Amino acid sequence: MKSLNELDSKTLHEIMQPLNIIRLSCGNIRARISNHPSENSDYIVEKMVRIEEQVMRATKLLQDLKRHDDNDGLPRDS
Repeated sequence: MKSLNELDSKTLHEIMQPLNIIRLSCGNIRARISNHPSENSDYIVEKMVRIEEQVMRATKLLQDLKRHDDNDGLPRDS
């Protein structure tokens, strides 16, 4: 049976993957809008930046949790 810490680490990784895709997609959308501006470009870019900020915030929280788990000093099951 896998340890709880190992399961948590894998779960954190699985949550971070879609967050990375969301962040990269926002960057791609912003780049596309800057190459093809429209009436709503400023609004859309503002919303994309907000989404990216929140994704980075969630990612940092997950990384902090993983670091805390990695540094808890408990022996790991092999």
